[in-house]
Amino acid sequence: MIEELTPNKTSPQNVRLASRGLGNGLGLVLLLALVIRLTLLAGNIVDHPWFFFQDLEEVEEEISSTEEPYMNAYGFEASNIAHAWVCADQGFSSPFGGATGPTAWIAPGVVVLYAISFALWGCFTFKSILCGFAIALVVSLITTAAVFRIGERVGGDPNVGFLAALFFACLPFEAWIFQIAGHLDFNLQVLWFAVLLLAILRAMDSDRPISGLELGAVSAVAALFNPGLILGTAVGSIFVIRGRRWRETGRFVLYLAGAHVVILGPYVAFQSVRLGGFVPVKSNAGFELFIGNTPEARGVLQNVAFQAYHPSQNATEFVTYSAIGEIEYLRDAERRFREDFEIGEFLRFTVRRTFYFFLAYQVKPWDSSPFVSAVKAAMWAVPVLSLVALVAVRRKRLSAAEGAMLLFTLAYVAPYLLTGVMERYRITIVPTVAVVLALLTWTAIKSWRQR
Repeated sequence: MIEELTPNKTSPQNVRLASRGLGNGLGLVLLLALVIRLTLLAGNIVDHPWFFFQDLEEVEEEISSTEEPYMNAYGFEASNIAHAWVCADQGFSSPFGGATGPTAWIAPGVVVLYAISFALWGCFTFKSILCGFAIALVVSLITTAAVFRIGERVGGDPNVGFLAALFFACLPFEAWIFQIAGHLDFNLQVLWFAVLLLAILRAMDSDRPISGLELGAVSAVAALFNPGLILGTAVGSIFVIRGRRWRETGRFVLYLAGAHVVILGPYVAFQSVRLGGFVPVKSNAGFELFIGNTPEARGVLQNVAFQAYHPSQNATEFVTYSAIGEIEYLRDAERRFREDFEIGEFLRFTVRRTFYFFLAYQVKPWDSSPFVSAVKAAMWAVPVLSLVALVAVRRKRLSAAEGAMLLFTLAYVAPYLLTGVMERYRITIVPTVAVVLALLTWTAIKSWRQR
C-alpha cells in the first residue's frame, strides 16, 4: 500500500510557526468546539431527563442484587466499579453489580472518571453525571489542541493544524457523545489516541535517546485507558528508530520499555495478585475474543450476543461469574473459544468485522426516516474514505509522518478485527480522520492557488 516514505518534514524547524494565516485561529476553534458541545449537552439534558435525574433509591436497590446483573447507562461496568469503590467500600470490584469480588474487567483509567465524579457529588446524582460531562468537555478541548499540533507536524504547516482542529471540532463523531445518553469511556480513548500519536511524531523529530522515556511514559499512561494502544506505540517506534545507529536504538528501546515497567508494573502486579492470575491491565481480552466470534455476534457486538453470553445482561452468566470469580470465568470463556474455533468461520467473521468497522451503519430505532439513516451511513463512511483518498492523492508517496499516522491508526484497529466491533470504537480514530481531511483540503487549496 505504501511503496515509499518520503523524508520526515514534521520537525519544528520545518513548521512555519511564524505564519499569520489560519494557524493563529486555534483559540476560535476551541471556542467553537466548546459552543457545539455545550449546545449538544443542553439538548441531551432536555431530551433524556431519565438519564440525568435518576431514582437513587431504585439504583441502589438494583445495583445490590446478587441474582440479576445491573447496568446503568452512565458508565455501565465502569460506573459499577466506581460505585463499589467509592460508595460501597468494596474496592475495585463488581463490574456487573452485586458484590462479585475483585475485577480488572475495565481499564482503570476509565473508571477513575466515574470515581472522581462520585467522590465529589455522590453516586449517580445529577451533579456527578454533569461532572462526568464537564470532565469530558475539558478532555474534548485538550484533544482539539492536540489535533492542531498533530496536523501542524504532519502537514508541516500551521494552516493544516488549524483545519485539522476545525474538522475535529465540527465532525459529528466525538462531539456527538454530548448528545447521547449512554456512556462507557466518553472521549478518554480519543484523547489518549491523539496524545500518543503526537508523542510518536515528537519522538520522530528528536535525536535524544531520552525521547524513548517520554514516549514510554505517554504510552504507559494511555495503556491504563486502553492497553491496545501499546500496539500503536510499537508501530510508531519503528518510524522513530528508522535510520538510527544500533546504540541509539538500544537506548531508545531500553528507555521505552523501562517507562512501561515503572508505570504499568505496579498496577499489573497488584491486580494479578488480587485476582490470582496474570492481568495485562485489562483481564477480559479472552472473553472479547470469545463473544465476538459466537454465532450470535458473527464479529459484531450486538445486543443479541450480549443477552446470550455477557454477564452484564444474562442472569445465568452473571451468577456463574459471581460464583467462580473473574479469572476462572474468563478461563472458561477462552476454553469455549478454543473448542468452537473454526478457521473458515473466523476468517468470515473477520471480513464482516472489517466491513462493519470501516463502512457499515446499523439503523437505530430512533432514526426518524430512511433519509436520516442514509445520511448517517454516509458520515460513518467518511473515515475510511478519507484515508483511502489521502493514499490516492499522494500516489503512494506518503511522508514519514503521514505513514506513521496511518499505520498507527491501523494498529489501533487491528485487535478489534480479531474480537468484535462496535460503532463507538470508530470514534477513537477521529483525530487521524480530521488531520487527513485537513491535508486533503490544504492540498486542494494550494493546487487551486497555483492555477
